[in-house]
Amino acid sequence: MKTLKKEQCDLLMQIISTHYPNQQILHLTDGCNNLHQALFEFTKTKGHEYDLRMVNTEINDLPIQEHNDIFIKPLDINAKVYNQHSKKYENIFVTLNPEYIEADSVGMFKKFFRIMKNAGVVVILIPKGEPLLDTIDKELEDSYFVAINHIDIFDDYDVVTAKKLHGWGAYQVGF
Repeated sequence: MKTLKKEQCDLLMQIISTHYPNQQILHLTDGCNNLHQALFEFTKTKGHEYDLRMVNTEINDLPIQEHNDIFIKPLDINAKVYNQHSKKYENIFVTLNPEYIEADSVGMFKKFFRIMKNAGVVVILIPKGEPLLDTIDKELEDSYFVAINHIDIFDDYDVVTAKKLHGWGAYQVGF
């Protein structure tokens, strides 16, 4: 994935509501771009918690001693859960190469559903032209996300957003 420019990162930060203090943001990445730097600065400035989970990479370019609420851990994509707490995050950002998502997208999205607060937003960056773009809407729907949108603001990426609303239908599958 290509590096994002500061202006592009600033556009993505507008997705995060500024009306609520002490938000928790989860970011799953394989280090494929620099969104982690923008999220680090944004959460530090706003006083939000930033939970950075990495797949097959290490990120050492953040001055973590300057941010009181950052948590950096490796991520096992196949883990049963992605965190110890349910309904924790207002926002989840995903900057993983598509093959990580495609391996079990519905399973991944259902894990997101379990750990997001109601009205939470998931933001997925997918390189333009990837086959995943053809199926992601249906897979998010199958995982009980609503308000699924593709935002065409970048030359190299499609930004897919979806919302969790009140657990509609989720109880039928044993969430």
